[in-house]
Amino acid sequence: MEGERYDVLIIGSGHNGLVLGCYLAKAGLKVCVIERRLEAGGGLSTEEITIPGFAHNLHSYFHDTVNIMPPYTDLKLEEHNARYYCPPVQAGMILPDGRSLCFYDSDNLDKTCESIARFSSKDAKTWREIVANYGEFVSTVIVPALYSPPAPPSEQLIALEGSPEGMEWLRIGRMSPREVVDEWFENEHVKALVLHHLPIPRGVLPDYAGLGAVIPLVISQVEKSQMALGGSHITAHALWRVLLASGGEIASLTHVQKILIEDGKAIGVESDNGRRFLAPVVVSTVDVKQTFLKMVGEDKLDPGFVSHVKGFRLDEFSVFAVHLALREAPKFKTQPGYEDINQAFRLNIGFDTPDDYSEILADVRQGRLPEKLAFIASVPTWFDPSQAPSGHTAFLWALVPYRLKGANWDDVRDEYAKRCIAKLQHYAPNVTADNIFAWETQTPVDIEARLVNMAEGGVFMGRMHMAQLEHFRPLPELAQFRTPIKGLYMAGACMHPGGGIIAGPGLIAAEIILDDLKLPKWWEGQ
Repeated sequence: MEGERYDVLIIGSGHNGLVLGCYLAKAGLKVCVIERRLEAGGGLSTEEITIPGFAHNLHSYFHDTVNIMPPYTDLKLEEHNARYYCPPVQAGMILPDGRSLCFYDSDNLDKTCESIARFSSKDAKTWREIVANYGEFVSTVIVPALYSPPAPPSEQLIALEGSPEGMEWLRIGRMSPREVVDEWFENEHVKALVLHHLPIPRGVLPDYAGLGAVIPLVISQVEKSQMALGGSHITAHALWRVLLASGGEIASLTHVQKILIEDGKAIGVESDNGRRFLAPVVVSTVDVKQTFLKMVGEDKLDPGFVSHVKGFRLDEFSVFAVHLALREAPKFKTQPGYEDINQAFRLNIGFDTPDDYSEILADVRQGRLPEKLAFIASVPTWFDPSQAPSGHTAFLWALVPYRLKGANWDDVRDEYAKRCIAKLQHYAPNVTADNIFAWETQTPVDIEARLVNMAEGGVFMGRMHMAQLEHFRPLPELAQFRTPIKGLYMAGACMHPGGGIIAGPGLIAAEIILDDLKLPKWWEGQ
């Protein structure tokens, strides 16, 4: 068969595809990463969608695992211009009465507890105890599991039941996040700001049963929320440079239509214009349904496996974004002594209590545009003026359904955006029409059109609930990153440990592929 020949082909140049390509290229393999778009990086996307000179991060922004991410150091991304900043005020909630609640970074535990104590001295004491009880456990047990192939459930139980900390982890792991915060804290605002860390960047909703252990992961702050200086695309560019420096290639503007299979083995891919790439190893970072139902084809798969793939559940929420180009940054109206909200990285606007999540998610699950307005928001230029040298940027992210009952997104986007901006202005009165140079929206339909990997606008490439996590992500048959097709592997966010800029799927896939090829892992022992 004629075609361009490589050792490994990787479908998709999101951060997992780039990370995988870098590791394999540095191992001496001839690698080609194939990308539908011109820009590599997937969700690591920064574009001037309002007016020239104002950079907006369209997808990934809160990078909570950079400080624990092995590829960041293994690939020496800082030598290739990746730079990160960890804002001291990690998260903040502004309340209608002008009070605010702030969580600070792990170096400022006392300040976090002081802020919490304004609402509940008991909760401040509980917070300090959780940090002391779980910090080391999360660092030594949980974080390594994010970068290792998922163990069978029985092995996880055996590993955890041998210590009091492990048994407690198993107990709260049988609860929902909402149940855990209700057990641990008494103040509704404290509970709500903890829960605010779950939907993005973790894809977890407060009522997901069996995911209560996410709460101590958030509170321990072993993962620190950070932002890429210059915009999220800077990290994509750093990965791209490492790949090229290691001898890898990227084929842009090339949409893979078919994975070529011969005698039950993957032998390459074919693009929508007939261009063929050949290799004995093919890796898809595309979601599981598109990979098998479209690119492989049902006729080449066992009917039982096809049924399981069709049963894989996509994200049950998406995001509606309003991106603002501003003359001056929003200034929140606060009571005296609560001004630190004006330097908070992650802003909670409107999710005042856990019940607010329940109300909004009830609308989302019914296909309704949430009547109650609440956002995950940020002002990137508070921390990185280079993203808008002649002004400021801000964004509002609302949790919404992909499909609207009785409406379509093009008909409602502008009106809904104006309502969102009016809500922001209620808390930050200086966000007036005169202060706004321009604004632009991004609907779930826009997300899917821009990044086809995010089917139905789902940024996590599959629901992050217990039936689709760890050894069950995306399916038990695929959990070890190998597939029923010899030579075909998976490595995207639909794999363990899931979505977000974590790079776990890319690193784990590299380890498994090199093991199968009986090649050394160059990074071990560094």
